[in-house]
This record gives sequence, structure tokens and C-alpha cells, in this order.
Amino acid sequence: MKRFLILLPFLVLLSSCFKDTVDTASLTNNPFDRDFNGEQVFVFEETFLETVNIGGGTNVLYQVIVFRVREELFLSPTDYGIRLDDLQNGQDAQPVTPVSAGSSRYRYRREPLPGTSICLRLRLTNSQSAARAETICATL
Repeated sequence: MKRFLILLPFLVLLSSCFKDTVDTASLTNNPFDRDFNGEQVFVFEETFLETVNIGGGTNVLYQVIVFRVREELFLSPTDYGIRLDDLQNGQDAQPVTPVSAGSSRYRYRREPLPGTSICLRLRLTNSQSAARAETICATL
């Protein structure tokens, strides 16, 4: 009986080492992963022209593209950034600003090109990594 009591703690330790293996290839439900296979995270909402006074009586005309991040797809609430690449002019315009503090709606300003489809490549970012790229397009 003593021998069994001595072996019991070792048996418990050994049995705790046997765990199920996780198939990491099947973990594709996180929008922050490059292999995410869910719905679109970014949704185009609207585009319009905006006049901005840059001082000295000078006004500049911008095209504003507004889009929304579907935060309901996140596995849990989290902080994030957005990497935006303007495919029309090749510029990386990060960071983009939310429409208001704490909002999931964002706006990007650029030179207006009426009648031209402007496409943006968007990625969620956090912890120095970027998620899969998605593209939205807008035409004035």
C-alpha cells in the first residue's frame, strides 16, 4: 500500500503531461490572423468632397472615404490599428483617424479624382502584426 501511495503523485504528474494536440491550421476564425477565412472586416460606407481651410485663406478640396470596421467579428474586445494603402497613388496613409473617439468608423482623405474608382487595401494591426488584406473601392 505504501508503494502505491509513493507512486500516486508521480502518476498524477505523468498524466498531466498528456494533452490533446491543437490543429493550428484549423484556427482561422480570428480577424487578426493572416489566414482568417471569415466575412469582410471592412465595410465601405460613403465618399464625399470636403473643403479644408489650411490657413491664410487657402482652402483645399479632399475626397473623403468613410469605412467601418466590423468589430462584432472580433473574438473579444481589443485595441487595434489600421494599415491603409491607397492603390491609386501607391501611398501608405497609415494611420487613419476614427470619425469620433472610440468609433469603429474611419475616414481617409485624399486628392479627389471624380469618376475614378479609388481602391484602398486595408489591414487590421495589433502587436506589430498585420491581418489579411481586404480591398474596398469608392467612386465620386
